[in-house]
Order: sequence, then structure tokens, then C-alpha cells
Amino acid sequence: MNQPKILCFTSSYHRPKMLRSCIEDVKNQSYQNLIHTINITHDPNEQGCDYSCLISDLLTEKQIIKDTVNQHTHLNNLYAIMSVPDYLSYDLFVKFDDDDIYLKNYLQEIVDTFEGNDKIDIVSSYIRNQLNGHTLYPGLYDNLGNEKLNYHMPMTYAFNKKALLAITKITNLWHFDDVLWREEWNKAGLINETVSNSRNIIWYIHGKNVSTGNFLKQ
Repeated sequence: MNQPKILCFTSSYHRPKMLRSCIEDVKNQSYQNLIHTINITHDPNEQGCDYSCLISDLLTEKQIIKDTVNQHTHLNNLYAIMSVPDYLSYDLFVKFDDDDIYLKNYLQEIVDTFEGNDKIDIVSSYIRNQLNGHTLYPGLYDNLGNEKLNYHMPMTYAFNKKALLAITKITNLWHFDDVLWREEWNKAGLINETVSNSRNIIWYIHGKNVSTGNFLKQ
């Protein structure tokens, strides 16, 4: 695969500050043959969700921003991908969660893994560091209950066009997006492998602010 085109996608709900950091993480990638499509979701008739002034200084021709009513996580992510008119011209589709931290060589590791094995359809990774509040916990974090199917952490999923077309057929939204996807990929007989990205991503566990937590209205 010669300089594959990468479609990075993010679905974001009520996390504008984290979304800004996510956009910066994608812009900071060493691999740059990409676009980043972002679906900012909100509740019906919700006020205060125009975040353009928070991210406008970051935007270039490589970012595509959409605003939609919040739906199921699978549909939110799928809309982010399919809102790109020529999305089927892209080679790889890489999920960037809005609340995790992706270091600059994250995409390059994915590209190298796919180039090294033209038979794989999906890759995912372990994670070696968890930022929990203000504390960084080293370890080896693997999957969220999908041991039987041998997939790793959901925020590290990256896949080819064949795998994308498989998940567009999902109609029964009985679980979160990552569970639906891996079940569909397994049913379709697609091949998943491990990408060595465990040091290029930090899993962020976040919660109420300590000093101003009582200011929180909801």
C-alpha cells in the first residue's frame, strides 16, 4: 500500500475541551496523508452546543466538522465516516476517541502494520498507560470484555474498506459500537491482528473536577 489515504473519525458528545485536544492529537501525527472527520452530537433542541469558537483556530482543509442530534454510538461514528462524500476512496479508517491521548507516531504504526501484512482487515492494540484523573498508572490494559474474539482496546480500532462495508450492514443496535463491530467482523470472517501501539496511546479516565466540582449543574 503506497501512502494510503487515512480517514480518521471521531464522534463527540458533550466533551468540547477534550475534542479540542483530540483535534490537536490528529494534527500532530507524523503520518499526514489523512483527513479528520468529526461528528459533534447533541440532544434535540439543546442550547449551547455551537463549539465553533473553541476549535476554529485549529481547523484546516484536513478537518471536516458535522453537527448532528445524538444517536446510538454506532450511528454517530458511521455518520462521521459517511459524511465524507468520497469516503469509499480511502484505504484505512482509524477511530480516534475524543477523550484519549494519541501520540505522534500512532498512525504511522497502523500504516506500517497494514503494509506489512496485506491479508489483515482490522488492527487493535494493548495500552500501557492509563491516566486516571491526575494519576498515571502503568500497566498492560487489554480489551473490555471481548477476550474470546481476540480484539484489544476499542479506542484503538483501525480497519480497511472491507471491514467498513461489513459494519454498514448492522441493523440490530443491541450494544455499543465496538461490540457490534467485532461481532460483525467475526461473523464475516475478517482477519484482525495486533498493532504495536501500546506506547503511543494513553487511556484517559476522567471525572468531576476536584476544586470546582460543586459548580457542576448536571
